[in-house]
Amino acid sequence: MPRFLRLPMMISAALALASPALAQADPAALFQARYADLRSAMQEKDAAKLSAVLAPDYTMTDIQGEQHDAAAMTERMGRMPQSAGRSVETRVLSATITGESAAVEQELTGGMTRAGADGVEHRMELQLRSSDTWALRGGNWLLVRSVQKELTVKRDGEVFLHQQN
Repeated sequence: MPRFLRLPMMISAALALASPALAQADPAALFQARYADLRSAMQEKDAAKLSAVLAPDYTMTDIQGEQHDAAAMTERMGRMPQSAGRSVETRVLSATITGESAAVEQELTGGMTRAGADGVEHRMELQLRSSDTWALRGGNWLLVRSVQKELTVKRDGEVFLHQQN
């Protein structure tokens, strides 16, 4: 092999070996981006984008202990109301990658204004914490399991509902 080709090949090989380590340097940022992909798919009601984030065997255990699968998540996405006054934000609290699996603690917060039974507009706020499991499949991180741990709902700044597992 000509000498002038050796250096580029060595650099390429070094980068290829370092890439997995570099990708895992900040797991919180990696999963923050995946939750952004999930939120985007849900807001756009795009089943193809959703399936690029959720594993086919995805399960979610809600705050009441009931389990839901990927099909239920897709169906729920279709029922989500479109609202200009609605905000949703996901924040990764911690993320640990072990091989091809990752444990992520995340918090979803949201808010919207809606009319109550009394006809008056109320500010509704939601805070939901969950423990999630992601798996690296086919080079992509897919959400496999989500277990809701704590839910707080506020109406006009006052706690309306609080539940923990």
